[in-house]
Amino acid sequence: MRQFILICLFLILCIPINAQIITGEVEYNTEAAEKLSYEDLRNRFFDNNNIELRNRFFDSNNSENLNYLFKGITELKDRKLAKFSDGSYAVHYYDNPFYSFYYSANGKLISYTYKSSQTYPCKFKKFKPDGSVINTGLRVSEQESFIYSPDGALLAHWVQNKCFDKENNLIMTRQVME
Repeated sequence: MRQFILICLFLILCIPINAQIITGEVEYNTEAAEKLSYEDLRNRFFDNNNIELRNRFFDSNNSENLNYLFKGITELKDRKLAKFSDGSYAVHYYDNPFYSFYYSANGKLISYTYKSSQTYPCKFKKFKPDGSVINTGLRVSEQESFIYSPDGALLAHWVQNKCFDKENNLIMTRQVME
């Protein structure tokens, strides 16, 4: 019993004091979330010859999607929309559940994400249209995500519809049905 107590004390003393706890179905600190976000995520991306990506370079439903977002409608029969405070928006098609596409207000593809699963926690990578990696992250729950630069630095923390930088400053908001 004494040995067990000593081991527990040792483990407690090894936990960094400044670690931020990430909550969801399971609790994570920022270091654990970062490590998990980089593990085993397939480097999936569309190449420029892929018909799926070529069909997504411009949002064919741009006017319709913007109209729905203007009215506050984000849940449609075949897709889910999100509007961001920088004027961009996202489209997630239900028939392609591992990908989401991010567009400028004029409907030009800015980036797209690939996620590792449809359950949480879920790893994801965000790509430029040319296939280069923008960032990677871990979506802990429907309400919380952590985003890291390709070199592992914490870039952002989404909590519900608000995005914070590593100093906890609000940097963006989004409108989406949960």
